[in-house]
Amino acid sequence: MLFVHEQNVKTKIESNYHGIGELLKEFYNVEYLPVKKQLLDIDFSKGIESFKKGSIIINDYLKKLSEFSSKNDVDAHSKFRSSFLEEISAYLFKDNEYLKSEVLGIYNKGIYAGMKIDSSMNVRVLKKDVDFCIGKKCEVKINDRSVGEIIIPIVAVEVKTYLDGTMFGEVQHSSKQIKNATPNAKTYVLMETNDVGVDKIIAARYDNNINEMFVLRFQKKYPIVAEVLYDYYGEISEAINNLYNEDEVKVPGRLINIEKNS
Repeated sequence: MLFVHEQNVKTKIESNYHGIGELLKEFYNVEYLPVKKQLLDIDFSKGIESFKKGSIIINDYLKKLSEFSSKNDVDAHSKFRSSFLEEISAYLFKDNEYLKSEVLGIYNKGIYAGMKIDSSMNVRVLKKDVDFCIGKKCEVKINDRSVGEIIIPIVAVEVKTYLDGTMFGEVQHSSKQIKNATPNAKTYVLMETNDVGVDKIIAARYDNNINEMFVLRFQKKYPIVAEVLYDYYGEISEAINNLYNEDEVKVPGRLINIEKNS
């Protein structure tokens, strides 16, 4: 399982980030580890009540992260707080049957983004990083020569504390890269607050680069909404399950958007 926030905190402890290594170590033991255990103990497949319980824990911990950052001058670019937003998905999907059986895995680096021929006429695999990905790791061979391991994405999620118009364009481009390389991959955005204009959001509903965007808070001062996490969980779970059904062609009914068949 990939716990990116935990790794972020541990790295800061080891490097004595800004001279507050001991404070970070105390925060890790007193605040983070209990939260990790509490979230690991929740079975999010049990419905909305589990998300209400989880959102209370998440909101409380995010508040503590903000307070610690403010008190100790932790740079926002260090991802001390935002990495926990990325880690939330690991808790939500930890009990997915395909992840538990290791048919699929959770990744954030080396995601397959296509191939190209270089100046020496060799085939090179293109890879990119995303904030959260559920996919399948495999080794690629071309002309009996291994070109290394790649992660074929099923779902790829960009996680943001907020999203504005400029960042939105970058996310659209990244999502398009992933979909061009793996046409049946689904791409999503999970954000705390939204600053993208209405016109751009409406236009995005028709470009097919992003499957869905989820906004967790009404505004920064408001708590994360459990129902949005629940909706996000259902969307990602459905995307994984539909992968195993998409080779079927059933009539009568829809042949293209098969997930809409009743």
